Amino acid sequence: MLNRIKHAVVGLFFLGSFSLAFAAPPKVTRFTLSNGIRVVSLYVEASTDVIILSYLPLGLVSDGKAKAQWSHLIEHLTLRTTGPIDYPSSSAETMADNMRLESIGNTDNWTQGLERHAKWLSGLPFSEESLAEELPKALSEIDVTETRLGTHKWASAAWNQVFRHGETDISIRGDVQSAQLHELQAYRDRHLVQADRMLLCVIGGVDSETLQPVMEKQLGPINLTAKTLPPATATSEAVRDQTATWDINVTHYMETYAIPHPENEDYPALYITNALLNLGLMQDTELKELTGFVLSSVDLVTPEQTYLQVSASLKPDVDIEAVKQRIRLLINRLKRPENNAQVVMAAPSLSMQFSSPLDIEMIKQQKPAGVSEAMMLGNIGVWWGMLEYQYGETLPQLAGAFAKVSADDVAAVVNRYLTEDDRMTLVLTPRDAF
Repeated sequence: MLNRIKHAVVGLFFLGSFSLAFAAPPKVTRFTLSNGIRVVSLYVEASTDVIILSYLPLGLVSDGKAKAQWSHLIEHLTLRTTGPIDYPSSSAETMADNMRLESIGNTDNWTQGLERHAKWLSGLPFSEESLAEELPKALSEIDVTETRLGTHKWASAAWNQVFRHGETDISIRGDVQSAQLHELQAYRDRHLVQADRMLLCVIGGVDSETLQPVMEKQLGPINLTAKTLPPATATSEAVRDQTATWDINVTHYMETYAIPHPENEDYPALYITNALLNLGLMQDTELKELTGFVLSSVDLVTPEQTYLQVSASLKPDVDIEAVKQRIRLLINRLKRPENNAQVVMAAPSLSMQFSSPLDIEMIKQQKPAGVSEAMMLGNIGVWWGMLEYQYGETLPQLAGAFAKVSADDVAAVVNRYLTEDDRMTLVLTPRDAF
């Protein structure tokens, strides 16, 4: 139920907020439970809200062959192991590279929310009743995004099937409709709760001294094993330019570029490249005429490789070559340092955003009408928890490195990694019989 704001927060400096002060951010404390679960506590002294977020490694680009979005259905079924899902106090989301389980409560009932997380992570059995009720809900999310041309998550799931598993006809709906309960539960048991790949983020009015012993008692007994994500099954080198059909009534285009992992010295410049590219994609009037939505991200992270992706849902009867050419033009612009003047704002802004969570008082001043303070607090937690989960110990180093990135650095990495030879493309079109 929390707003999905990761890319919005990354883009704050593009929206005229690059002068924001981070006067009183939440107090950050990190600790590890006896079984290896990592925890980050974001203490907000004056708050009575408490939001707990579990980050887990199963995501849409790590699903197994012919198991498109099984992770998404498992998200629904996992929440149902504690009974009917109580919106808005419980929710979840499956992204390209992770799954997030959420509980939203307050300083009076936060231990109940933590107990819910402990049950979600303990492998309680799925039920046929839950599957019958949750499968239509999972499918309805596809229906909504299909209507709005917001099919990017499902395109990532299809990309996984094409490039990691060699599939050419992708069943985003069909793979989960044919899944059996025992198969889904076994898949959950093998891949969801893994040693060294779990993080809980708690934000709100409970300090870490209070949190730690309670979390140890409730979550410490959970057994973590050295599990792995489903391996790629494509046996030969993938063709770089792929086409595939899928059971979604939208044409979708993706291009991806293999980039180094966050530990590499080129990653900070590539991250800022992605931010600048996103700005160009959002502002390009020609692309707006051709696409429903178009975005770039560095969140396409498979067990083998990290990618920068550009993803575009196409309006009906659009010439896809026009979309490709426009994206190529925007990328090529970044190859010249003189076109990267916005780095001077992006670099320090991202350095601040990676250094400390956003100040809740500052966010309150900008919150849209009808959005509660608990929702805004939760969004800060979602953003910071995602950073902690994805970057771990490299987070402080990235914060420092961002501040040093120059326009020349951006041009250098674009010329090195975002080339014609490195580009992989995928065109997804609806099945003829759809």
